[in-house]
Parts: sequence; C-alpha cells; structure tokens
Amino acid sequence: MTMRSCVISLVVPLVCGTCLDSGIPPSERKNLENANGDSYPLGIFVPDWAASWAANVLVATIVEEIFGYNVSLVKGTGTVSGFYAVSGCVDPTAVGDPGCGSGNVTKHHIVMEAWTAGYPLVWETLQNEYAGVAAKNLGNMGYEGLTSTFIPKPVQQEAYRTQGMALQYFKYWNASWYQPSKYFESISVIPSGLTKLCSDSTSVMTDDATMRRHIVFTGDVDGLVYDSTSDSYSARCDDGHWWLSPSCRSNSTLCVPFITGGVGWGIEELMQKSTKWNMPMALGVAASWSAYTEFPFLHPKSHFYWWIPDPTFLELEPLQVIYPPTDRRAYSSGDMSTAASGISVDKHVSRDLSVLAPNVENFVSNILVTMAQMNAILLDQKNTSDSWRETTCRWLRSNQKVWQSWIPDESQCFPGFGLYDTGLDDFTDHRVNASNKIVCQACPSGTFSQPLEDSIGETYICVPCAKGRSQPLGAATSCSLCKSGEYQDEIGSKTCKRCEIGLYQDELGAEMCKSCPASTTTLGLGSVSQRDCGCKKDTINIDVSGSYNCVPCSEGLTCPLASTLADLQSGESYLGQQYTPKVQEGYFTTVLAPTEVYRCGTVAACPGGKPGSCSGGLTNTPCAQCRPGATWTGNQCEACEGWRQVLWAMAVVGIFVFLVLLYYLTSSKVTAKATVLFATTASFGMLVMSMQNLGLIGMMTIDWPVDLKGIFSVCQFLLLDIDSYGFSCIAGSVAPIRYLLSALIFPVGVAWLGLCYLLSKLLPANRRWNGSKTVSTCGAFLQVGFSTMSATSLAPMMCYKHPNGLRSVLKYPDIICGSDEHTAMLVIGWILLIVFVLGFVTLCTFAVYQVPTWSANRRDHLVAGIRFLVFRFRLDSWWFGVPLLVRGPLLSLPVVLATDYPPIQVIAIAMVMAGLLVLQMLFWPWKALLLL
Repeated sequence: MTMRSCVISLVVPLVCGTCLDSGIPPSERKNLENANGDSYPLGIFVPDWAASWAANVLVATIVEEIFGYNVSLVKGTGTVSGFYAVSGCVDPTAVGDPGCGSGNVTKHHIVMEAWTAGYPLVWETLQNEYAGVAAKNLGNMGYEGLTSTFIPKPVQQEAYRTQGMALQYFKYWNASWYQPSKYFESISVIPSGLTKLCSDSTSVMTDDATMRRHIVFTGDVDGLVYDSTSDSYSARCDDGHWWLSPSCRSNSTLCVPFITGGVGWGIEELMQKSTKWNMPMALGVAASWSAYTEFPFLHPKSHFYWWIPDPTFLELEPLQVIYPPTDRRAYSSGDMSTAASGISVDKHVSRDLSVLAPNVENFVSNILVTMAQMNAILLDQKNTSDSWRETTCRWLRSNQKVWQSWIPDESQCFPGFGLYDTGLDDFTDHRVNASNKIVCQACPSGTFSQPLEDSIGETYICVPCAKGRSQPLGAATSCSLCKSGEYQDEIGSKTCKRCEIGLYQDELGAEMCKSCPASTTTLGLGSVSQRDCGCKKDTINIDVSGSYNCVPCSEGLTCPLASTLADLQSGESYLGQQYTPKVQEGYFTTVLAPTEVYRCGTVAACPGGKPGSCSGGLTNTPCAQCRPGATWTGNQCEACEGWRQVLWAMAVVGIFVFLVLLYYLTSSKVTAKATVLFATTASFGMLVMSMQNLGLIGMMTIDWPVDLKGIFSVCQFLLLDIDSYGFSCIAGSVAPIRYLLSALIFPVGVAWLGLCYLLSKLLPANRRWNGSKTVSTCGAFLQVGFSTMSATSLAPMMCYKHPNGLRSVLKYPDIICGSDEHTAMLVIGWILLIVFVLGFVTLCTFAVYQVPTWSANRRDHLVAGIRFLVFRFRLDSWWFGVPLLVRGPLLSLPVVLATDYPPIQVIAIAMVMAGLLVLQMLFWPWKALLLL
C-alpha cells in the first residue's frame, strides 16, 4: 500500500486501512471526474469548530468507505468561508475578495454544520450573483444551533427537589417570588482575577451604543454610569468586575453569578432579560478563554453563556434557561428580552455534485443527526482526546442502523422512510406488487416510519400519527407527544393544536384540553397549567391560598385579565403592567383592605395606582388630611410656617374690627329713596350673597370644568371652606374641631357685638351704642352670612357614598358618616341649624309680619331693630328679605338630600333659582333701580 493511498489530504492526514469492516480500502477508491476530464478528490471543507469536525469527518469516512471516493478534508474558518468554498471560489478564507466566478472548477463539494441563517445577506448575494455555481442547501442536519444561557443540571435538580423550582424557566428567577441565589455561589467567593474589569476597553460593557439600548428597552438608568466628558454610558460595576441587575443591586449576596467570554458574549441580552424579568444576576466577563472554559468547573453552581452543539461544558449536562418565545420584530429593533431564536444547522453541497456524484448528494441529503447524537460524539472525543477520525469511527461502528438509513437504496427502506407505490402515487404497507414499482420515500409530516418484517426482510412503512401526537417533520421515526398546552383529536397530524382560550393542558399526549375553573380564563392560546388560568376581565381573584375566588371588581378599580389581590397590593404583575390591577385616579384603597374602595373628595388627592397612594403628602382615608403641622394648599401639603398663624390672627382681629365698623355703616338714616351709601352697601351685601350662592352651587357633586372649579373655590371661601387657606395651622388637623371652630364664627360674632354694646355703656352718652342699632347690626351680620351659616350647619348631613358602601361627609371625606366623630359634628350642626338658622328665619318672619303694626303704633325702636331686613326694599315689598334669606338653605338642601344624585341636585337648585327669579320679577322689590 503506497503513501499516496494512505494520505487523503495535505492538510488533515488520515490513517491507512478502514473503519468499517466492509469499508472500501484506500487503494480501491476513485476521484471525481468532470466533463473536461479533470480528476480530483471529493473536497470536504471543514469550518474550524468541534461539531463541524465531527460532522465532516463522519461524512468523509462514509464517502470513502461506502461510496469509494478519495476525500480531501480542508480546514477552513467559519460558515461564510464554507459558502465560498462550495461555490467554487478560489480563496474562500480571504478577507477581501474570495475569488468567486462562474469559470472556476469547484474543488470543495461538501460543508456540514453550516449556520446559514446567521449570514442571510452573504448567502442571498451568492445565490443572486453566482446562480449557476452558488452552493446548494440540502436542508437541516437534524438539529438547530443555539447561543443562550445555561445552568448545570445538578443545580436545577436540587432546586426542583427542595422547592419545586424549575430553574430552566425564566419565571422561577423572579426575585419577587423566588430566591434562586440559594442554589448558586455568591460572587464574593469568586476570585477577581477570573474576570475582566467592566471598564476594559474591549468589553461590551463600555460600549456606549449597547448601554444606550439598555436604557431604551429597560429604563434601567441606575445600572449605568454616565461620563459627561465623552458623553457616553458604561455599565455600573460597583466592585469593578460584576454588573448587578436591579433586583439584587442593593444586596449582592442575592445575585447569581453569570460568566461569559470574549468581549462579553450575550451580556447585552442578559442585561435586558435580567432587568425585564426581575432576575437577580451578577454579570461578568472571563479574563481569558481558559478562565471562561474553566469557570463552570471551578464554580459549578453558576450560570454561564454557551452555544450548542459544542463540547466545552457537556459534562455538566447543562440546561438552557428558557425565556418567552422569540419576538423577531423586537429583536430586530434591539429588544432582547425574549428568547434568542435557534439557527438551522445545514448541509451545503456544490452545484455540480449532483452530476459528479449524485449518490453522494442523495446521501448528504438524507443525513439527519440529532442533537443527542452529536453531543455523544463531542463528549466522546473530549473524554478520550482521540482524533476525530477515531472518535467518529467508534460512533459509526456502534450506530450502524442510524447511518445506514442515510444510504440511498430503492429496495430497502430505513428508519424515517416508508414504502411508496409509484404507480398509485401513494404510500403503501407492503412491497410485493407485480405491476407497480415500490420505492422508499421519506415519511411525510403527520406520519412516522414503523418497522415492517416481511418475506424479503425488514423494511419500514409510514404510519399516521395517533391522536395526541404529531410530527411536523418528514422522515420521522416516531410521532411526538403533544406538549403541554397542546392537544390533537385527529390522526395523521403534522402539528398539535393549541388549547383554546379558557382551556389548558398540563399533560403530554392529550387528545383534548381541560377547562379552567369557573369564572376564569387564560391569557391566550396554549396554556400549560391551571396556574395559567386567571380571573376574567373586571373581576379579581381574592384568594391568596392558590385557589380561585373571582369576584367583580368594585367601582374605582381597573381589573384586567388575570388580576389577583397580590398583584393589586404589589402594583405589578409578572405578566406585565398591562395585566396589573390598579386603583383608578380619584379613588383610594388601604393597603390592608385593597378591594374596599373609597371615592376621594377631589380627584387630585388620589393618583390611583397601588393601594395607599395619596398625592401631595396627604394621609388618612381617603387622602383627606395633611400630617400634623402641615396644611393643604390646593395641590400639596406644606408646613405650617409662622406667617400663616400671624395672618390668621390678623384675620380674626380684622373680623372683629369689621363687625364694629358694620355697626356704624348700617346706622344711617332710613329714607324712602335710595342714597349713594345705601346703594353701595346694598350692592356689596348682594355681591357677597351671590358669591355665597355660587359657592353653594359649587358644592354639588358634579364634575365641573376646571375653569369653573377655580371660580367656585374662591366663592366657597365665603362658605368657610377655608382648609386650603391654612386653617388647619390654627385649628389643628382634627376635622370635628375645625368644624366646631367654623360653626362658632356666628355665635361668637353675635356675642362680640353684644359685648361691644355692653362695653359702650362705659363711654359718654353720645358715644354709647344704641340697642336697636346693635340688634340690626347683629341681624345684618347674620343676614350676610346666612347662606354660609346654612351651609355650615348642613355640612355634616351631606354624606356621599363610597363604592364599598360606606359614606363620608362631603366636606370632610375622612369622616365616615355614622362614626362618633360624625355624631359630634351632627350635634354641632343641628344646634347651629335650629338655634341660628331656623331661629333667625323665624325671628325675621315674625318681624316682617309685625313691622306694619310696629310702624303704625310708632314703635320705632322695634322697626330700627329690623332695619337690616327691610331697608333695601320698597315700602310695598318690605317682606322680600325673608324669601331672599331662605335661598341659602334651599340651595344647600338638594346636596344634603341627594348627595349621590347630581341630576336631582341640578333640577332642585334650578327650581329654587327659577322660583326666586319669578318672585323677584313679579314684585320688583328693590328700592334702588340699580339693584333690579
């Protein structure tokens, strides 16, 4: 045997002899020969990685020993150079011009383990520009390549055994619900020398574009460091080596170490995933290749970046961490929060191989290697350190039934194929037919290849998949059980059906799906567990034990599909914000009773969102009080500074002074005609009462336009709605006390005038106050403030209803109607109503009735005492002051009787205003025409 027959390639020498017992020896092998008479070995181009060597050397052995061709194994670089090699390019590994052209003789004919989908533009360009010689893709090798994150199998097994945590699924990494760090090492035990500094210029952690994408898709600004000098971002690594995800950034002991290599392969992807899915991660880049490959063995309780197929970490039996299905559109825009998609690993041949060696092309086309088979070869080579020739030879010897099925043969079917009657153009279950030719064809989707023993020997037939099974691929040897979340109620199916909305399936091989519990449904198709069932929209699950108790959501709550009490309390859902139940704006719930909804006094006070949320520093239920020492200013609570108390003290003094001045302003002589002073004081009094009436209208429980709310707010100041003016700074934060002080303004005002009258007796006779005028001044004071006094007395009776059935005082929302505090306020209100409101109306009515008699009998001191009531009107309409007086209580009464029914309030108040207007038009009572 010559050296020439032993050496197949100048690059990769192959040993003499054969691997297979019946293999064709080197001396009997032949070269390819083209139409021009050129002779050369069949070239196999080998991209330089382990799985590529395994696949290509395996094919080379079969081509040599079964088909009898000389083979040249040529070491390449990557997938792209493989494209060029089998497309006839002269220098396929060249960086610039690989020398492609239609006139070249192709010396490379096969490339296995080509990651075609990873380089779509290069592949498409070759097909378009060199259509006649461009490489031909014979399809997938039987598995997909994948880059992802992995955990050692022992770690997953321990987590599942102790706590039932399936750590290969991302949802079990959610730090809000689980603590995966218990099953991994802490970064504190990892030597710093094993990892690069995050600031390393070669690391992706210093790449500004990458970090900016992280901000765009996660909003995690805190995880980055901004350099204003260079206007760039880099990863924030507090210890210099590890980037911590938000869920464990405050406590690194809860972080799970993740290691990768190179410049930071997969770092950007995992930064986004760990942030988006609340995963406690510490990300680091190995200092060198050796550090990267040794790390998972030195620290077996870690999380690492890897690609498959590859032998580096096979001993650890790593499990891929599974994320939500790939969103290709999001990935194309830079959002990497979903799973990375697998890439088909293909078989490429030269365009002329079907002419030069058609049986070899058919053989390559038939090759199907599973991931498990490839891993077995890779692990064997790693464990033994044998050559690829020796390793693949062992596999070929022990797996003859597998590779024999790749050999084209019309008379015998191998696994994955079935008998096919070319005359009937259909598959058959027997191969003895005198009239038609029986051949083998790959079993179509929905069927699988089943052994058949007949008189000729063993062959295979295609059998439809049974119910509960499917087979999407051709040439299958079995049908796959329908996965969880799927079912199939028909035979011969290519795929399983996904469970409809409202159904789920937690078992394999199901013929039908299970129904969700009553009142629940699922988010979408294909639900895999009863845990995927959730309450329907506008209902919420209030059961915290893991069962379901869906109840309708109260007014004031927004309950999307699958709402739970826990999500409402936490303000977030693992399904995303769109599935998070929330308190609506203008409503409030407590943290302890999040489904008991209160309607807030003002929408601005309650921002909604999580239970217990209040605006501007407000507290109490429902967001109605500032903390002690602070006062509400209309949009926020502010500290009670000294100037506020001073202003209020000055205001109180001003009121007392004003009452004294009122005595002198109302003491002018009564005339039959209006004077300038009369018109002025009467107009001012009517302006005050009109503003009070507007304030009363503004108390209606109507959602007024913003512009009107401002006007009503000013007018309600005259109704002693003075909380937003810092009244609590002197009255305190206790609502009943503030109400009592408001109610005392009128009794104190009358008492002050009485005191002034008594003190005036100490003055000279000409300066002493007249008793009748003092009474008239008291009457004028009560008359001007009558609407205010009426509204104040009725305030505790204005109770509006909360969605939870309770009622609150309209003006004091934190006072629950029926409580002890409310009872105290009612007592105060009833006293004010009976003594001062109804008492004053009664006295005024009596006085109006008696005034003609008093005038006729010259009882002038009595007439002077009610001057305030009659001085604005003509003599024939002296009584008109009483209808005007009762206008205030009549405007307040609808809000009391129909607090929760704004339409009734509007109708009643409109009737009151219309009635008074008609009465005024009928009698034209005003003394001054200006007041008409």
